[in-house]
Amino acid sequence: MILRQIAQILSYYLFYLSSALLIPLALALYYQWGGVPHPQPHATEAFFYTLLISLALALALKIWGRSANRHLYRREGILLVVLIWGMTSLISSLPFALSGTLKPLDAYFEALSGLTTTGASVMCAKAYNPATGAEVPILLTNPHVPDTTYVYYGTIPPIRDAQTHLITHSGVEAVSRALLFWRSLLQWIGGMGIVVIFLTVLPALGVGGKFLYQMETTGPIKDEITPRIQETASRLWKLYLGLTVLEIGLLLATNHSMPLFDAVCISLSNISTGGFSVRNDSIASYHSAATEWIVLLFMIAGSINFALYFQALRLRFSRTYVPDFILFLIVIALGCIAVSLFLIHTPVDKTAYSFLDALRFGSFQAVSMQTSTGFVTANYDRWPFPCQMWMLILMFVGGMSGSTAGGIKTSRFYILYKIVLHRLESIYRPDTVRLLRIGNTPVDDKSAQTVLSFFCIIAFFALLGTVCFILDGIDPETSLGLVACFLNNVGAAFRAAGPTDSFAFLPIGSKLFSLFWMLLGRLEFFIVLLLFLPAFWKNR
Repeated sequence: MILRQIAQILSYYLFYLSSALLIPLALALYYQWGGVPHPQPHATEAFFYTLLISLALALALKIWGRSANRHLYRREGILLVVLIWGMTSLISSLPFALSGTLKPLDAYFEALSGLTTTGASVMCAKAYNPATGAEVPILLTNPHVPDTTYVYYGTIPPIRDAQTHLITHSGVEAVSRALLFWRSLLQWIGGMGIVVIFLTVLPALGVGGKFLYQMETTGPIKDEITPRIQETASRLWKLYLGLTVLEIGLLLATNHSMPLFDAVCISLSNISTGGFSVRNDSIASYHSAATEWIVLLFMIAGSINFALYFQALRLRFSRTYVPDFILFLIVIALGCIAVSLFLIHTPVDKTAYSFLDALRFGSFQAVSMQTSTGFVTANYDRWPFPCQMWMLILMFVGGMSGSTAGGIKTSRFYILYKIVLHRLESIYRPDTVRLLRIGNTPVDDKSAQTVLSFFCIIAFFALLGTVCFILDGIDPETSLGLVACFLNNVGAAFRAAGPTDSFAFLPIGSKLFSLFWMLLGRLEFFIVLLLFLPAFWKNR
């Protein structure tokens, strides 16, 4: 294991991560000294100290690895990807911890949830006794499991009026604006992939860059847009930025009451299919159908294989009609129809959903779940069980490979279908030789075996995760929703982790499980599990 080489590359990476920290630091300085009236606390010092720590660590690694060569082997590349994610999460958590907003474990949870585009937040308003003003624990009971009550404390103190002492802002809305922007920026960075963005600015990786790109991109099929991997990463970044700017413009144009800050943060979280929001009620707080449909459109946009966009920009529309894309659109449509139909005439808060309301709210939540975004416009935990069942299935289906979405990916389901079909046909036509394909892309036996292994692994970890959460005191229904949330990087779950609650109720053990499950889902198991093989660490 060439540790000095890894240290050298990590030092380059941390220098660029430090440059990214300048953006929220500048925003924090603007809100503190720019004369912009706002009641939220500042986080300028927290970002400044984080920047210093990141630069100091980068310098130390640079000195340690100064004598290393620049060639990266496969084993070092695998370790480097995991180290980049772990180190980025650690550095990214410091502003939350140093500002006093969250405790260290919660800060790391929030940062990793952002980078993996999970969007599960532990930010929760503190509760107080109205008579004494003393902080009191929050009691949360799953109505389906009344014997289980979660007792925990909130994480975010409220903002009170200086004269009346009444609460004016609570929960996420009482957090520093710079920290909220940082959360959304983390999702935007993690959505495209830390390593992919890294490759656009670090040509020092040489031959190892292609392997890092393949380890980072999601799905069984790794599309290369251009022959040079750095050029591929650069074009992906430009397209990603263009879609983000387009959504910001559309949100501002269709909702004149939406602040620019909100539009930017929503777009950063949305195109990355992350789901962090700057409002307690998520997208529902804007009360705008136009906003919801634009967000829905870009949730789908972020879940499409980015290689198809380049084909469309080159006017090669025939190459966009691949089975994976068609299957993705079919599942999206079926999910929206199924959830909406079961929602029609459902009484919620003494008001039944009309057909248009059911289509509006049902489609949004179905797309939000399948694309692993996790935005919310309604309390779906009070919807009929068939709606929740469909949403749970959609969480595991996910988007297309080569997108920012989580889940198993529609390409794997299509490959599984072809494998089963091929196997059935070989029973009565044993002499027939057929090549598995996704459109015009051949799928060799190695890729087919990897897909089958993936389904086995995700089934195992879904079962293991559910058992671990239950053993830690979480009720079964909530546990199943948590596993679907973290393995698929969705950020929304059910029951105790439903749309109106945060993940602050999780005990320490469950939070540690969640961290590992989020990273497994984002890096799609194999690259993380390799580190647990003794043979991986043996010198050749």
